[in-house]
Amino acid sequence: MGSGVTSQAKIAANRRNAQHSTGPRTAPAKARVRSNALRHGLAAIVVDDPAVTTEVGRIAAAICGPEAALLDREQALIVAAAQVTLKRIRRVRAEIMDQMSPAPPTRQPDAPDTAPMPQVEGNARHLDRLLTIDRYERRALSRRRRAVRLALSRKP
Repeated sequence: MGSGVTSQAKIAANRRNAQHSTGPRTAPAKARVRSNALRHGLAAIVVDDPAVTTEVGRIAAAICGPEAALLDREQALIVAAAQVTLKRIRRVRAEIMDQMSPAPPTRQPDAPDTAPMPQVEGNARHLDRLLTIDRYERRALSRRRRAVRLALSRKP
């Protein structure tokens, strides 16, 4: 282990490397990156959908009640939005798992069970999607946990 002091050469190297990691620079590249979050629709809180807005409002009202203070209501809305997002994420995960599950082979009741299970093509793609969805789930859980802690810290 070093002494904890970073050398000037290392600082200069880090700064040079950082210049290569600044994200997209052209308008088309920025537009492409901007659409990444919308690919599954799991990163964004859907406020344009009246059904989602109604569900978030219903959950928030159940959490804090009608006479809640403004800050408590805001935290309840954050918790509710995260909960709705988690519900959507878990539904997508179940759909992916269903796509990965091989259909059982059809056979006669008296036939010996020697037929191999059919291979599902594209499992790597499905596994990659599951990993991506895990990131969205962790983010929603963190957002919900933070809002709950803040609301609890305000209670007498």
